[in-house]
Amino acid sequence: MKKSKLIILMLSIAYMVILTSCKQTNDPIITADKVDKVVILVKSDNEKDRSWEAEDQNFLKALIGNINATLGEKDENTQNFDIELTPDQKKYDYKIDFYNNGEVVQEVEISQVNKLKIDKEEYTIKEDREKELNSLKNHVLSVVR
Repeated sequence: MKKSKLIILMLSIAYMVILTSCKQTNDPIITADKVDKVVILVKSDNEKDRSWEAEDQNFLKALIGNINATLGEKDENTQNFDIELTPDQKKYDYKIDFYNNGEVVQEVEISQVNKLKIDKEEYTIKEDREKELNSLKNHVLSVVR
């Protein structure tokens, strides 16, 4: 009896070690200190494409904070843009490119179907994060021309 409990305990510990080592250790979104510029593009079927560039570190931190909030991460730089999106705005495609020294270091895309793509990793934003996703979209829409 004691041997079987010991074996189960050892297997449980081994399982925990394996799970811990396999867990992703880096955040999917880049940090503001590794970015010096952002280029935002909003595409629509009914309107002309709109874009905007920014190098302001406070804006970069807030934008990255809003992306983190959409992914369920806590970020002190998150800004809430709690405005209802129009049906057309929900259909827009959003693209955010982060740069460092003139080179793209990360690409973020938001599709019409609540898919968030960071580089090649795709995330489905579920209903419990839709408020954060809409806030991110509103943040982007507030600056593009």
